Amino acid sequence: MTVLVLVFVETMGRPVRQCILLHCVLRGKYAQPEVLTDESGNEPRDIMRYQDRSIRSVGEYIAALRDTTRDGVVWFRGQKCEDWQLLPNIARPTENAPEGLLNQELPAIKRFKQNAGAFLSRLPQDEWEWIFLMQHHRGLTRLLDWTESPLVALYFALAECSEEKDGAVWCLDPIDLNAQVGHRRVNDRDVLAFGVDEVLDNYRPDRLSGRGAVVPPVAAIGPRNSARMIAQSGTFTIISSDRIPIEEFGTKNQVWRLKIPAGNKADLREELKLLGFNEFMLFPDLETLALHTKELLQ
Repeated sequence: MTVLVLVFVETMGRPVRQCILLHCVLRGKYAQPEVLTDESGNEPRDIMRYQDRSIRSVGEYIAALRDTTRDGVVWFRGQKCEDWQLLPNIARPTENAPEGLLNQELPAIKRFKQNAGAFLSRLPQDEWEWIFLMQHHRGLTRLLDWTESPLVALYFALAECSEEKDGAVWCLDPIDLNAQVGHRRVNDRDVLAFGVDEVLDNYRPDRLSGRGAVVPPVAAIGPRNSARMIAQSGTFTIISSDRIPIEEFGTKNQVWRLKIPAGNKADLREELKLLGFNEFMLFPDLETLALHTKELLQ
């Protein structure tokens, strides 16, 4: 545990390097994690890889990651309400759209393209770049944000919400998810990439519109072409065309969850603050810098 604390201290003020160093330390040689098994000792199907585990401090969070994070590629997603499904907003049911708005994505992209040019010094070069741009500016897309940094995910799990709601950090094995749908790679650490792997073009809204084709969810990396993407170590999953949440797809063994009890959120926020982890580290722009400077003076 001492080593991990030193990592925080030595890298304070360097958000990207801090996350990378912690990520590497967590992948050191520790005791093998305890995987959920059935009565015969075999790993069961249709069950998440590990049981839910409650986190009450940053120290417990690190210990849980050490116990449940295997060698390999793991992504993280923080959600301020633990009962939210792993779906992008466009696929979540609402009172006016019980099946979500996924069928409205293509018209929304067309409207975004129509009016965005006046605000851009360079137009996106392909369809996915347009979708990334919409996602970056809080538009509704089929992308679900993940991060390679467990601290970034924890920060978002602690975002302001009703303190009566538990939060959660979801963990995803993207290689396992992709393998379940037939996207196996020669290198077991190789993840699909936008602009490189042509199979991802089958997920473009303009390709899917009107076809009635069913495509499964998939995990992919994209160009980190903004300061925010770099700071947040961002990655993505693409929702399946039939809107199945990631945690309910396939064997379900590709995900597991660390819960954040509502009563511990305030203390965890203070611990992250003591470690120098703040909003400006994740949203490095002038507006956030001004707000951060204001907080320093209070």
